Amino acid sequence: MNIETTAQARTPTKEDMIARAEALLPALRERSAEAEKNRRLPDVTVQEFREAGFPKILQAKRFGGYELGPDTATEVIRTIATACGSSGWVTNLFVIHTWQVSLFPIEAQEEYWDGSDDKLCSTASFAMNSKMEEVEGGARLTGRWKFSSGCDFADWFIIMKPSPTCLDWMLVPRKDVTLVDDWFVSGLSGTGSKDLVLEDVFVPAHRRVSIMDIAMGTTPGGEALGIPMARLPFGWPAIWGIPAALIGMAEGMAAAVQKTLVGKKALFTGEVQVERVANQMKLTECLTDIHAATLIMRHRMAELNSWAEAGAAPNPALDAYVSHRDAAYVSRLIGQTALKLTQMAGATSVYLANPIQRFQRDINVGVTHVSLVWEEAAENYGRALWDLGPKPRG
Repeated sequence: MNIETTAQARTPTKEDMIARAEALLPALRERSAEAEKNRRLPDVTVQEFREAGFPKILQAKRFGGYELGPDTATEVIRTIATACGSSGWVTNLFVIHTWQVSLFPIEAQEEYWDGSDDKLCSTASFAMNSKMEEVEGGARLTGRWKFSSGCDFADWFIIMKPSPTCLDWMLVPRKDVTLVDDWFVSGLSGTGSKDLVLEDVFVPAHRRVSIMDIAMGTTPGGEALGIPMARLPFGWPAIWGIPAALIGMAEGMAAAVQKTLVGKKALFTGEVQVERVANQMKLTECLTDIHAATLIMRHRMAELNSWAEAGAAPNPALDAYVSHRDAAYVSRLIGQTALKLTQMAGATSVYLANPIQRFQRDINVGVTHVSLVWEEAAENYGRALWDLGPKPRG
């Protein structure tokens, strides 16, 4: 099946997609408290994302997507997150997941899209308990998986770690999945990252892709579609969606702090807050750190694009760890910046009506993601610098 749409003749540009994101910001700011209260994005927000074409940014052109590249994805994610952290987080996942689908065998992609170019997908990779049984023609899955962000809107799900001994990806339709709402958390509440339960679900062989192919950039779908970015290990570009969202949250938080200090005076001295040199220096430092994080992200996107076009990184033994290093560093830097912004914002920033406290909590939760542990990323890169090989696993 080759979905032919007139949209393919007028594929939007990176600038078009950023402009579409910017146009949604006022409404997303207004709905951010609603998303947090309801612990999921409002239906209207997801509908606007679909109409803007955000899930199609990395989607294969053969199935109605734009194939614009991860640099476009990260800028759109960053922009959305300046208004609502949960919205930026889920935007990332909608974008990444349609690309993940393009790595599966073509038969699975045909089944997934089923004559439509408008489908949403969610993933789960952390199993509380799971069991996979190899059977004739495929496998059977039973278990419970956590953190399926955006699951309320998903048509399909990718189980990324189907068993304790298997890291392959498996694609299952919504009808085979039960959602369990345990998402009562301190931050990123609007992502609706509920648990998934599967009970003896059959997954045919064509809806499975090998972790080795994912890690090496040799997936059957990627090779069949000829998408340049699919030539690289999936994790190199995929890891950047979360740092992009965190950068956007920090931008939104800094703007809110700048606004909240206008007209305020120090309690005991009466000094105007915006005239205090300490505040001027602190805000400048925070904005500079956010700018530095953004530049690192954009530099990494440009290098990944060039490596994808070339079909390989110039120094695979070392470059295998550089994207993870930079993503983890950016996330750590944003976490530190959020703390500085919180400390200078003053006591009124803790009220729920003030977006500062929400940005702080969303960033605090976002930086805990398992893919962004700085010490692990730094150790792996350091080992590569000294040709020590991958760290032995127990």
